Amino acid sequence: MSFFTTTLRVFSRQLHICLFALLALTSLGAYAAGGGSSGPAIVNGHPNYFTMKPVFVVNILDGDDLRFMQVAIDLMSMDAASIQAVQDHQAPIRHELLMLFAHRDITEVLGMQQREDLRKQALVRIQETLKKYANIDSAGKAKTEEGEEYLTGIQEVLFTSYVIQ
Repeated sequence: MSFFTTTLRVFSRQLHICLFALLALTSLGAYAAGGGSSGPAIVNGHPNYFTMKPVFVVNILDGDDLRFMQVAIDLMSMDAASIQAVQDHQAPIRHELLMLFAHRDITEVLGMQQREDLRKQALVRIQETLKKYANIDSAGKAKTEEGEEYLTGIQEVLFTSYVIQ
């Protein structure tokens, strides 16, 4: 390797470290400002959303280099109890998602189909975690006060931001 190539490689790694630190500080700032949902009231039988905070920042493998992926996630449920269960059991849910996202190869996260596959895997992990910790079945049904049926559990995982650096 030439001196120029070596210097460029070192600079590139330092730049990645600085960008990761910036992403982490931004995430911590958002977390300190207060996470979760303080929006409209949660109503059974209607779409309710919960924002996972802070955003997820993980390492991604790109050959010999490390890159970083930042994912912001919102969850959708028709069930108020499921939104509360997500808030109550956020630690194991975050753990499962970090284990799912971290140390993947760049080819597993870069394309649109790969993102969709990852989103579906995240939904399954969240549903399994809620089943384990809160006994909430995402295939279950409940009824509103008016007698209308709705699904319990989490129905959608939405990637509201997806950045690879």
